[in-house]
Amino acid sequence: MAVQEKPLYYLTIHEARKLIQSRALSPVELTRAVLKRIEAVDGRLHAYLNLAEILRSDYRGPLHGIPVAVKDQLDVQGAPALIREKRPPESEDSTVVDKFRKAGAVLLGKLAMSSLPIEIPQPCNPWDTERITGGSSTGAGAAVAAGLCMGAIGEDTAGSIRNPASLCGIVGLKPTYGRISRHGLAPLSWSLDHCGPMTWVVEDAAHVLQTVAGYDPKDPTSIDAPVPDYSAALRQDIKGMVIGVPRHFIEECRSRTDAEITTSVDKAIGELQRLGARIEEVALPILKLATIANAVIYYNEHYAAHIGDTKTVIRNAATARRARIYLGLLTSAADYIQAQRIRSRIKRECAEVFRKVDLLALPCQLGPAPTFKEVDPLDTLYKHLGPEYHAPFNLAGLPAISIPCGFARNLPVALQLVGKPFDEPTVLRAAYAYQQHARWYERRPPI
Repeated sequence: MAVQEKPLYYLTIHEARKLIQSRALSPVELTRAVLKRIEAVDGRLHAYLNLAEILRSDYRGPLHGIPVAVKDQLDVQGAPALIREKRPPESEDSTVVDKFRKAGAVLLGKLAMSSLPIEIPQPCNPWDTERITGGSSTGAGAAVAAGLCMGAIGEDTAGSIRNPASLCGIVGLKPTYGRISRHGLAPLSWSLDHCGPMTWVVEDAAHVLQTVAGYDPKDPTSIDAPVPDYSAALRQDIKGMVIGVPRHFIEECRSRTDAEITTSVDKAIGELQRLGARIEEVALPILKLATIANAVIYYNEHYAAHIGDTKTVIRNAATARRARIYLGLLTSAADYIQAQRIRSRIKRECAEVFRKVDLLALPCQLGPAPTFKEVDPLDTLYKHLGPEYHAPFNLAGLPAISIPCGFARNLPVALQLVGKPFDEPTVLRAAYAYQQHARWYERRPPI
């Protein structure tokens, strides 16, 4: 097609919606291009579990005709989550999927995730197919990065949107707890699970969030708060914005963090300063205990959510999921209460810091994507023995975004920006300002 130099499957949602609105591109043509792309490369990436029936619709809004997909955890009518041990032949759509359909999005199918039955292959990283995509929204990271869909919904319990986003070089947004409905989401940990968008660029994350955010009476943890115009935030600069850097916490993680990660992140923070933000060092001493507290809460709640399926999980599930069940059994009510006390302190410390700053900036990964040979199925559990960058913000329920900020050994590196509760506009605004300046999104994986 002459209007675009790049292949149709590498259009962003923002670009595609403009072409569809102006009738320069039809949803059918776009979807066919993405389906051909899936046929060409997913045999090597294993991002999809299945492909859904393609729906027709009249123009309905910003996601009309946009090919999207969802993590397996979310129920789709006729294709309930594989992670559920007892799967009925039919189920209703999760609220997120229902909102996608009403917005006219083309739901391509369901995406792989870690913790599925061991016989299902793990997705490969489009930047190097010998490497992992990060967990647990594994298929979403691979699919968005490789042009197998234009946007996806992932789920984040301890970094599971931001981790694959950072390793695959895409944007991953974990919104505020309660901002997106979890009705129809197979639970991992009811007080830590967050649904959120995974896209190629920040403006696409804003479009997806606009579509799926909002109160849902079917979800008891959903918060009835106004949904702002997220795209409007992208039109503002960041002059005068105050960004806090928790240097002491970064030092706590330094021994486990690749030096190229901290170098790239420091450069990105410097660019934000040159764009007009004021950078201040902040203290959040309790963060060093966040990851272990998150693990205790996660594994106890995971065991509680699946207690009726324990025998089946231990017999059939992947190694990491079986380990979570065992750890849930082995940790006590006293451990859970102590972890919740740490959580309360984290919330208090974050609230105090956010009286002085608008955002936090810090790394979003310990290192570039490792190879499959370099990781053990239990590595995602071992990391909870020391501090890392994701878990504090699940405990606090704060919005956090992973935004590409460079490469280390030709593999993506990401900056993490964290905001106040329900202040996704500020998070998106700063991420977009940096993205448009640095333009890392112009570099695509070689697959």
